Amino acid sequence: MDRRDTPRATGSDRKQAADALRVGQDLRKRLMARRADPHRDEGETQAQPTCEPQQEGFSVISREDVPPYAPKLASSGNTTAKSTRIGVAVLVVLALAAILGLQAWSNRTVEVSVNDTNVSIKAGSSLDALVSAAGLQLTPGNFMSIGGNVITEGGGDAYEATLNGATLTQDAIATTTVSDGQSYEFSDGADTTEACEEQVVDMQPKLEVQGTAGAITYVAQWGKTGKKRVKVGETSGETVDDGVVDAAQDAIIVKHNFNFDDDHKLIALTFDDGPSQYTQRYLDILAQYGAKATFFNLGQNADTYPDLEKACVAAGCQVASHTFDHKQLTALSGDDVCSELTTAFTSIYNASGTSTTMFRPPYGSFTDKTWLLTRGCISASFIWNIDSEDWRLPGPDKIVSNVVNNAYPGAIVLMHDGGGNRDEDLTALPSIIQTLQGEGYTFVTLDELMAADDSIPDDIATGNATMPAGCVWPTELA
Repeated sequence: MDRRDTPRATGSDRKQAADALRVGQDLRKRLMARRADPHRDEGETQAQPTCEPQQEGFSVISREDVPPYAPKLASSGNTTAKSTRIGVAVLVVLALAAILGLQAWSNRTVEVSVNDTNVSIKAGSSLDALVSAAGLQLTPGNFMSIGGNVITEGGGDAYEATLNGATLTQDAIATTTVSDGQSYEFSDGADTTEACEEQVVDMQPKLEVQGTAGAITYVAQWGKTGKKRVKVGETSGETVDDGVVDAAQDAIIVKHNFNFDDDHKLIALTFDDGPSQYTQRYLDILAQYGAKATFFNLGQNADTYPDLEKACVAAGCQVASHTFDHKQLTALSGDDVCSELTTAFTSIYNASGTSTTMFRPPYGSFTDKTWLLTRGCISASFIWNIDSEDWRLPGPDKIVSNVVNNAYPGAIVLMHDGGGNRDEDLTALPSIIQTLQGEGYTFVTLDELMAADDSIPDDIATGNATMPAGCVWPTELA
């Protein structure tokens, strides 16, 4: 078509085009605003007014008549991702700053007082590190047994400590850390004691000895077992007492001398080392004067002269033990002590038919410790108050004077039946009996002498008491 054929735009046409352009520019601004704020309220966009014609005679151009402005923009998803990356980077920077700050705080140096001296040390250090930094030379305690013996030298607590005046336990020492301004006092370590196990065990009785000396020592009370708590060391194996559950009954022996007033002028003749070739002659003299005596016989001699054992009993005299073959009991083991005693008792019983648990120790030697070795097989031990010294063979007159001049009510006289020549004793004996009978004395056996003393228990006074069932003999002195 020729330009001349193109119709000219009228004023009305140019006005309509201008309005359309203005509407398009308005839409472009709105789109740019939406890009900047993707979450903008949708209602606000929908509420925008449409373009109204400004003058009559113009047609209305709606949004549908204007092509949408659609520039190529980055999507909102890319924008969000970029924002996220920036946020993460910021957080990482902040975290690194916090870590570096924490490290600086943790590695700071603090001032504390140690035994009244200021010490600089890294905050949070252990007390071991503080002791080292302070240059303290502390001696650890020992590791002890429950019995108080050293198991490991230096095996106890390393040191003791107080914090601001308060004592720290060993657990607290292990966990406490240093902070600024604290005040510590350190000292040498304390001893520690091994762990132990508690048990309830039998409590054995002990042997209580009453009195210091006496011609007779007798059992006043037999021992009984009790119950007690003990602690047993897990490392040492030591055992220590830890309280009584049921008290044991100690055995009691009493050393005693017979002492009677003039209304009880009793005296006891005793003869050792028989039976012998002299025994019957002694029995005849005693019978002649109506006197009695006690014969402490050897078990081996009773085996040799059983008839003389019987004769003693038949004459109203008492037979008791002088051990089996005259060994010194204090030099023997426990087994040998018991053998000497029990074998002699058996021999005397077999020979005479009479039971006895009384004896006289050879040489008069019998200690408290020897009593422990008897295992409760004896009830009484006798020595003497008057020694005739017939073993010296001093002559009949000397033997008489040794006895008569020292006699008193309750005295026990030592003479001998065997063990040597006893002709001097046989000569002296009638004079001894006549003289003392003339002074009002009565010659009795030892069981009769015991029966006359109210302090002697009835079973012991029989001369043949044995340890009752349920009782035990001690192995330790009280």
